[in-house]
Amino acid sequence: MRSSSRPRRRRHALLAATVVSALLVLAGCGDAGRRDTAPADDAAAASAGPRLAIVYYPQFRDGSWGEAALTGAQKLKDTGVIADFAVQENVNPGPDAVRALRSFAEQGYNPIIAHSFNYGDNVKEVAADFPGTIFAYAGGFGDVAANVADYSQPFWEATYLEGILGAGVTEGGNVAGAGGFDIPVCRAMYNAYLEGARVVRPDTTGSFVAIGDWSDVQRAKEAALAQADEGATMFVGCGQGPTFGQIEAATERGAVANGYTGDMSGLSGQVLASFTWNLDQVFAPMVADVVAGNVNPTRYYEVGMTENAMDVVINPAWRDRIPAEVMATYEQKLTEIRSGAFTVAMNTQ
Repeated sequence: MRSSSRPRRRRHALLAATVVSALLVLAGCGDAGRRDTAPADDAAAASAGPRLAIVYYPQFRDGSWGEAALTGAQKLKDTGVIADFAVQENVNPGPDAVRALRSFAEQGYNPIIAHSFNYGDNVKEVAADFPGTIFAYAGGFGDVAANVADYSQPFWEATYLEGILGAGVTEGGNVAGAGGFDIPVCRAMYNAYLEGARVVRPDTTGSFVAIGDWSDVQRAKEAALAQADEGATMFVGCGQGPTFGQIEAATERGAVANGYTGDMSGLSGQVLASFTWNLDQVFAPMVADVVAGNVNPTRYYEVGMTENAMDVVINPAWRDRIPAEVMATYEQKLTEIRSGAFTVAMNTQ
């Protein structure tokens, strides 16, 4: 997920297969990165269509937050929405981010996406020098001005549905929520899961913990095991580290866990469901603004399940174990959320 402190670079079994290879050095930037294709000259780029760029602080192929951005950009290229895209990973907030963002802007990429909320100050610094380029970062709270945009993460819509499933396949027990930090979206995800669980089991309770890091899997696992000792049978995580740690704990304790911004059912048979973040649906309106020449959108790109920006993916191993009445409730609520007939509130308390 987005970072509010420099993450620990822990090697971990769950993430060992996700390391990106074939890194390039981006011209004029001096940091390691990866480019989808060679840079085109400005004239060729203008005739071919928009070129999108993304910076991210760890590695893109993390099976979660970063990989969702990479996949979203690839979908836009495959469908012809953009002509090309470039991505750069391992970019720390601060001077490294300023250099990366400036390099992409000088090469004519537009829009430029900083895929972490602590890139905000860096984005604003560089955007002021390139008023014809749209810059967006994952603030999640609508911090927009001129050519600086923000995009939302309404993940609580999906975790509400996961809560229905979780309570439906467990005989009892409470909900264990965890986030890298105690921020509004993480609280909202936990509260929505608990609300969904109460649709099936009204007396369900739960607890939420902040790990203090988005990437520390071991610390997250220890917190999850402590919650299991207090009766947790359902886990919902906000951030890669918290989620991977919960999956390990759920596997040891026979509880159910849920994947975060990517399908994690392959990690453990105890992953009941995952939600995927379809970032092509989030990036597409940014590209549309570029095409329209709307370089000062002052926009909060708030794209949720009604626009197909998220899907809930049930682990096939669990499908036959979900009671029919619970599945019917899940499908009804999914339909209502998709249509806009039912709105999952963002409860941050």
